[in-house]
Amino acid sequence: MKCTVLKPLIIVSLLLAGEYAMSQEKCALSVKASAELVSSYIWRGIPSYSLLNEQAVLSPNLQPSLGFEIGGFEVGAWGSTDFTGSFSELDLYAAYSIKGITATITDYYWDPDFLSKPYFHYKNETTSHLIEGMLTYDFEKFPLSISVATMLYGADKKYQDVEEDAKTTNNYSTYIELGYTFKVKESSFDALVGMTTADGLYGDGYGNVTGFGVVNLGLKGYKKIKLSENYETTLSSSFIVNPQQDKAFLVFGISF
Repeated sequence: MKCTVLKPLIIVSLLLAGEYAMSQEKCALSVKASAELVSSYIWRGIPSYSLLNEQAVLSPNLQPSLGFEIGGFEVGAWGSTDFTGSFSELDLYAAYSIKGITATITDYYWDPDFLSKPYFHYKNETTSHLIEGMLTYDFEKFPLSISVATMLYGADKKYQDVEEDAKTTNNYSTYIELGYTFKVKESSFDALVGMTTADGLYGDGYGNVTGFGVVNLGLKGYKKIKLSENYETTLSSSFIVNPQQDKAFLVFGISF
């Protein structure tokens, strides 16, 4: 075989080998394990209270996470446990990202009687799980994101005394969030506005306020601190306001 024939074959072989290597790199499995210690646990404007001497208090929480990612697909678990032993949360999730769009299914679980109840109980009328679907879009040319999340199944029920089947009717609580990221010198900041479309899980929590409302205003600043050549941590501070509950919180966090 002449060299004139070999050259194109070599080039094609190198191109195929490079494409294969790139596809292998994209499909490589990565594991993400981390934990964060927060001075109190506030989620979408909702404070998580602990019991101390039969009093509801805000308590520090340890929040570990474990995730597995391959390509644009990720599955994992996230949890939160307070320091009084009265609150525990364990959430499972699956997400897929492509071209700035992320679709996520999350199984939330934070039953107050978590020690006495079976975790894998999913009967719609009595389960303590909340199954949520969420779509997030991150703008490529602007540090802005928008998320829309709706509770699709589980313990998010309509609280109406006039109906016998009120506790079996899904409420479909919906949360919409706009996020903006920016930097000031060496610190990064996340600003957000969270809204709900109607009475439900968010805001005043199935209370007297109905209709559309702003339920979560937040500004989070964080900075990475290098402790050694191979290890760094992130310190954060968040100012959070829930207008419907007329409450404000300042939360400190450190990640490991």
